[in-house]
Amino acid sequence: MLISFATGTLLTAALFGLIPNAIESAGGESQNVMLFVLGGILSFFFLEKIIIWRNCSDEDCDVHSAAGPIVLIGDALHNSIDGIVIAAAFLTSITVGVAVGIAIIAHEVPQETGDFGILLHGGFSKKKALIYNSLSSITTIPAAIIGYFLLAEISFIIPFALAISAASFLYIALSDLTPELHRKWEFKNTLKQLILILAGVTMMIFIMVSMTP
Repeated sequence: MLISFATGTLLTAALFGLIPNAIESAGGESQNVMLFVLGGILSFFFLEKIIIWRNCSDEDCDVHSAAGPIVLIGDALHNSIDGIVIAAAFLTSITVGVAVGIAIIAHEVPQETGDFGILLHGGFSKKKALIYNSLSSITTIPAAIIGYFLLAEISFIIPFALAISAASFLYIALSDLTPELHRKWEFKNTLKQLILILAGVTMMIFIMVSMTP
């Protein structure tokens, strides 16, 4: 169930949230942003290969173990950007900062729920998945502190970090999660998967639309 839900949240976060925000932050230079998205997808492909080569010694190895580290990397980048956004909002005013913080929490809850499911699917124990997901999430805090003092100097990296984060979400959703969902092809299971994917999509779109001023 979490794998289906995560597929919807990751695709929506990348296509409706991260990439449009990256293009806007880059001043409308969509080609540069999409070049980083493409480069990110290819980089995560090779990263997954390296993880598989390291962990697998035979043809029957479970390749899904590579999905966890990739989603943690992408999520850490995403959360770091959230921290910088929160810092920028508080530099505007306390009211704006609080509003932005609440909005970010609202869209992180469903996404982190999906990420937790991906880690479980990748072979992590519940305790280990919770710890690693929490470590990935708290990158928001140091990024917010750094952003508060150095926002002008580091703002140029924001669109490209968003693009790489989007690439990780797209790669995981389409290369690891979707093939896994196809293993259960019966109509009943397919209907459940579709409903949960749409639930993830709908929730993320609703949250992002409600965040738009």
